[in-house]
Amino acid sequence: MCVENAETEKIWDCKVHFSFSGVVRGVQVLALGEKTMAEELVLRCALAKGFLYNPAAANALVERYEGVENLYWNSRDKGLEPFKDVLDSSFSESSLRWAEEEVAWCARKGVKLLFHGEKGYPRLLGECNDAPHMLYYKGNAGLNNPRCISMVGTRLASRYGKECCSRIVEHLAEYSPLIVSGLAYGIDIAVHKAALSAGLETVAVLPNGIDSIYPSGHRDIAAQMVHQGGILTEFPRGEAPRRLNFIKRNRIIAAMARAVIVVESRVKGGSMITAELAGGYGREIFAVPGRMTDANSFGCNYLIAKNVAAAYNCASAVPSALGWNAGEGSDVALQPQLFSFEVEKKEKLLLSLKFDTPMDVERVCAATGFDWGEASMLLLELELEGKVQVTDNMEYCLRK
Repeated sequence: MCVENAETEKIWDCKVHFSFSGVVRGVQVLALGEKTMAEELVLRCALAKGFLYNPAAANALVERYEGVENLYWNSRDKGLEPFKDVLDSSFSESSLRWAEEEVAWCARKGVKLLFHGEKGYPRLLGECNDAPHMLYYKGNAGLNNPRCISMVGTRLASRYGKECCSRIVEHLAEYSPLIVSGLAYGIDIAVHKAALSAGLETVAVLPNGIDSIYPSGHRDIAAQMVHQGGILTEFPRGEAPRRLNFIKRNRIIAAMARAVIVVESRVKGGSMITAELAGGYGREIFAVPGRMTDANSFGCNYLIAKNVAAAYNCASAVPSALGWNAGEGSDVALQPQLFSFEVEKKEKLLLSLKFDTPMDVERVCAATGFDWGEASMLLLELELEGKVQVTDNMEYCLRK
């Protein structure tokens, strides 16, 4: 169920009266043909807020009572005693008044309310036992794209990490996936920008209410995403981005997608938590390998070493693992690879290096004519092959 934009649906155009806790009040409702859904919208919105940090219970209770209205009228059942306080709070007059205002605000702003188990709700997320009871969504992308990929990484993204974001998105573009991330600084925003540039739909999952953008500096990008993807959250208006909310946000990022790609991450951080959650949900996990001296790659290299994640080392990594078919005549050999470059280019780069005089990437570019991103990828592959070594100053020379 969702509340659609006022420009596309006739909403709030009639009034009904119904009773909550013995108090009869006028409630504006969404009219869909002959059937109104005011009570269910208000009740489910109120229930979602009450069980915000225990959504599994809300989902189970609605299913057990075959609807939120039955749950409301039977909320005093003996079997519901463990949830008595939360249910009383959720279905109190003040809570229901708040829910009415919340539903009305969403309708005015074109924000859809997506409920667990109903059409439009992300199916993969809904299969998880801790799926949100309700989601706020503003955008035009379908959230059930069968080729949905999440990409995450450190807020302290390096130039290499940002370049990898662009290359990975370019590799995936022919499959028209939905790209999901968290709108944070660093890798997240690089992912969203790369998706927008490639013409792909991209969705940001927020750790706060949908009435504000966090971080605020990414407001313009979020505005673009509303027209080429969307923004999504389980948190009601006014909810601040508290520490726990980031973990709750990360579980949505992990659960929505078929696969999660960690681009850059330190050993500890939100990206590693997302990867752990993805593993628990049975999702495919990929990590972009990096230099063993680069702290931003410690987490990725660890995930690969422990067989938690597959190394994202070529363009076909994700499509092959997920069984995607790019179409008749598609061939892996025609797809650009992230690390496997032509032998001639590697030989040209090796000839530009010396044993005793380390060179930084810019000098390598000047000597070979390669751009920064290509030279960095070649140097990384040669380092992994044991042919090149890197100094503490991030300069390169031939390995003796």
